[in-house]
Amino acid sequence: MGAAVASLGGFDHVDAVAVDLAPGTSAPDFARTVLAATPEWVHGMLSVRDKLMSPFGLHVQKRVAPEEIRVEPGARLGPFRVLTVTDDEVLAGDDDKHLDFRTSFAVREGAAGLEGVCTTVVRYRRRAGHLYFKVIQPFHNLIIPRVVARARS
Repeated sequence: MGAAVASLGGFDHVDAVAVDLAPGTSAPDFARTVLAATPEWVHGMLSVRDKLMSPFGLHVQKRVAPEEIRVEPGARLGPFRVLTVTDDEVLAGDDDKHLDFRTSFAVREGAAGLEGVCTTVVRYRRRAGHLYFKVIQPFHNLIIPRVVARARS
């Protein structure tokens, strides 16, 4: 969570989901697996979100096929722009008119072996960001644990 919070300078919301990983999994491997595991219904929801939000000037997302996922700084992966990449953590996110967010895909040693931790940090830019996040938060809470669980070893 440290890099995600530090890159935003504070936060209004934070959550994390952890899963067991196979030994030797790097953070880029974990991020790639999570992003490639996004179910079709999630892509459908994001497409609806983009159609509803684009008239307000909010960023829309370009869908990336699983085989085209590049975990490297500057790459755009759906809602994410990859910011930094190390073997231990991939930091991605975006800044928009209404809110800024960061997602960390980190690997660490846990009590039972290697863990992957996906942390989301959000900072509202104005009241509209708070309202927007309150609307999407139930979907976020439904989607993220399911997608991250698909990376489980």
